[in-house]
Amino acid sequence: MYELNALARLLKYCNSPSCSLPEMNMKGKEGMFVSKLIDNGFDSDEGAALDLYNASPNDVRYKMLKHRVKKKFYNSLFLLNYQKLKLKPYVQSEQECYLLLHHANLFLKQSDFKLAEINVKKVIAIASEYQLINLEIAALEIILFCNSELGALKSYKSNKQKLDELLKKKVIDREAVSLFQLIKIQLNKSVKSRREYLPQLQNDVLHLESLWQQSKTFDAFNAYYKVYLWYYELIGDFSKIVELTVLSEDLVKNGDVSILRFDASFNKYVLVYAHLRSSKHKMGLYYAEKYVQDFNKNSFNWFAFFENYFLLALHSKEYNLAEVLLDQVFRNSYYNRITPVAKERWQLYQAYLFIIKGDDLLKHKATNPYLISLPEHSKDKQGSNVAILILQFYYFLQKKDIEALIYRIESLKKYIHTHLKDAFSLRSKLFLKLLVLTVTEDFNPDVCRKRGQKNYEKLLATPPPGDAYSEIEIVPYEHLWQSILTVLETKEV
Repeated sequence: MYELNALARLLKYCNSPSCSLPEMNMKGKEGMFVSKLIDNGFDSDEGAALDLYNASPNDVRYKMLKHRVKKKFYNSLFLLNYQKLKLKPYVQSEQECYLLLHHANLFLKQSDFKLAEINVKKVIAIASEYQLINLEIAALEIILFCNSELGALKSYKSNKQKLDELLKKKVIDREAVSLFQLIKIQLNKSVKSRREYLPQLQNDVLHLESLWQQSKTFDAFNAYYKVYLWYYELIGDFSKIVELTVLSEDLVKNGDVSILRFDASFNKYVLVYAHLRSSKHKMGLYYAEKYVQDFNKNSFNWFAFFENYFLLALHSKEYNLAEVLLDQVFRNSYYNRITPVAKERWQLYQAYLFIIKGDDLLKHKATNPYLISLPEHSKDKQGSNVAILILQFYYFLQKKDIEALIYRIESLKKYIHTHLKDAFSLRSKLFLKLLVLTVTEDFNPDVCRKRGQKNYEKLLATPPPGDAYSEIEIVPYEHLWQSILTVLETKEV
């Protein structure tokens, strides 16, 4: 039933499915079956057979009906409109090539070599433009057969040379893609698996770069590009990611990498993100402002890009800009369509902007400025647990709730002991210790500053870890500590 439901969902993207499918308003079983599949689908064969024939799925009438409808659904796939599917342009061109190859093979079976040749020449033109090597090879193999049958020696030799060159590239290209696929499997296993694979991954990056330089194909470059990003993100060297993203833009501009295949939007997203993580805030804001118009406001990608833009503003202490960006997010009508997890992140961002900016008007706008209703932490240390703990501590500090703060330090100590044992948690561990210090030193700002100086200096000297292992700091801990000291100085707790 999964197969039929999936096929039915594709029918709305067909140009004219009516030529091969029964009318959905017909009273016949086929019409009823197709209509219900398109509207809601069926959960199971048992439900479909019962609804249509009041029988079991083994009923021969149901089996025959299912066979006929499935065959017609598959025939309708030839009528898919790839523009309606909103696929990337190169994918539409790829599908066009497959259709042309299908036509060419039909003409070959009829020994109409001229018509076959006309179709595969179109394939070669498209495949060459988009660097679709497999399709270009398939087209050249057909055209060589046609050249042979038509006795076109000169064309045969020329096309044979092109095919030989492509086959050599294909061997290298396939090696790069296979290595990429193997690496992806290794990195998707677990955090432990990623760590164990890191030493080998560095060598793999160099090997993939060599393969790309040999083949100059897009698929080889894409394998190198993605694995490079994974490696340097895992080790936390975001400066290297900045280098690659800037270089990639130059390669595309110079024609060394296919502009038709390269995902420019993703590269721009990563470029801004890498500037944030490498603390190159000024340049990051420059690129964010430059590229923001390239993202459709009615898309999830726009919100993902704006997260980095907003965080760059916070880390740069451009709080007025951060407030403007936050307002744009909440005013975007597409906000209601993003995931609940993404909405929670934006609530976190709003809360942090409030505490660091200290704007009463901003607090009034916030529906839950300290996220007191959110859970303190889940069973593991993934997500935004530390960020929420800090917010809640700040809330009780502002309220001068001594009893709640004393209770909180026990919770913080337990969290540090349970979840922040690894080296990549050092910054969070140091900052939570500073929070504990404020309570143990009776909220005395001078004593807290003096007694906390050692941990504060360690914090300054400790760079953020790689993204695979850490919670992101919405506001740098250094900035938050100065803000807390200010609170202690201005309020008698």
